[in-house]
Amino acid sequence: MDREDKMGLVPYNFEPEYSVEEMNTNSVAEPTSQQAFPTLEEWCDCGNCQQMPSPEECVCCRHAEFVYPNLEDHQCITQIESFDNLILNPDVLALSFIQMMMFKRQSRLVAYRQFVCLMLKGERLGKGNRVVIPSCVVRKIRDAFLDDDGDYTGFKLAIDDVLDLFV
Repeated sequence: MDREDKMGLVPYNFEPEYSVEEMNTNSVAEPTSQQAFPTLEEWCDCGNCQQMPSPEECVCCRHAEFVYPNLEDHQCITQIESFDNLILNPDVLALSFIQMMMFKRQSRLVAYRQFVCLMLKGERLGKGNRVVIPSCVVRKIRDAFLDDDGDYTGFKLAIDDVLDLFV
């Protein structure tokens, strides 16, 4: 799939990039076929997750450090009252990033960013830092903003985009 959409937008285009020196000093573990792939029952405690395509994406909201403090008395973060209003409401997403509302793929991107912003209460992650969004949240956002082809990118480390340039 082409990384640039009809509006000329490229996902992760404004993410900080590693310099050649940083790439040489940082080692990123490549997934191996021997890497244990946990079953849904092993990692999901909220009951709303789905099996994810990579082991690093198999994260439940009840185990995500940046999400857990926001759970209050709920079993799943997708059950908090503000979730549907702030994360899935197209009007709220339009206010967050109006030009991205033209295409469903960008609506998902905005919803993911909106969720992280809500959980971190506006605190920025910083250069090169990304967090894995819990599977239950990914599932709910994908259900609300379906891709016609079922083509979802999934989690990528910040260095992945830079390494793609050298392949």
